[in-house]
Amino acid sequence: MYWVMMGRWNKLSDIPDYRKHNMETLSHLKSGFTALIDIRDMEIPGDEVLGLITEMTKEVENAGMRRQAQIVNKDFLEGIRTSRDVIKESGMDLKMMQFGSSEEAIEWLNR
Repeated sequence: MYWVMMGRWNKLSDIPDYRKHNMETLSHLKSGFTALIDIRDMEIPGDEVLGLITEMTKEVENAGMRRQAQIVNKDFLEGIRTSRDVIKESGMDLKMMQFGSSEEAIEWLNR
């Protein structure tokens, strides 16, 4: 699964179909899939959006995701605490990593 997230998501009304689109995508995937998430052009989201992202991360794992690699930018890395909290809260500590390039992320996913 390749997923690109862009812009600033302050509140749930900024992304009204987020859950619906993600659930639709998951219905097309087989257990054992990997996910490459490009969030280089995304600002750190608001708290209620982070809650939804955490919930959806759990849904993605329940759908059979083996690993998730996130491609992040320098500004996002500075907010890494928030990102790491989402990873920990979703229970994905060992299945999710963050990288500065797509090449590094893909290499890790293919291991």
